[in-house]
Amino acid sequence: MALLFSTTAFKSNGNPVKSVGNLAESARNSALFAAQQVQTDTLKTDAKDPVCGMKVKKGATLTHTHDKTTYGFCSKSCKKSFVSNPDKYLKK
Repeated sequence: MALLFSTTAFKSNGNPVKSVGNLAESARNSALFAAQQVQTDTLKTDAKDPVCGMKVKKGATLTHTHDKTTYGFCSKSCKKSFVSNPDKYLKK
């Protein structure tokens, strides 16, 4: 059984917008977001984004450390994908 929540936000014109969501999914997304925000390492050498394969230059701050290795990312969406399932992108 999923717990649902309902929120009401307001558009810039003052009209309300109501949304209903899954509480467990919302908590998971909040935890992922918090984990992404805590990470502040800089990339020590040029690297390749493990999600899309793009080149990431030394000094990049969009990083995440997994199993004592710091990975660099070209975008927030690539980082989010990696953080949610790193094993999907790492070759064993």
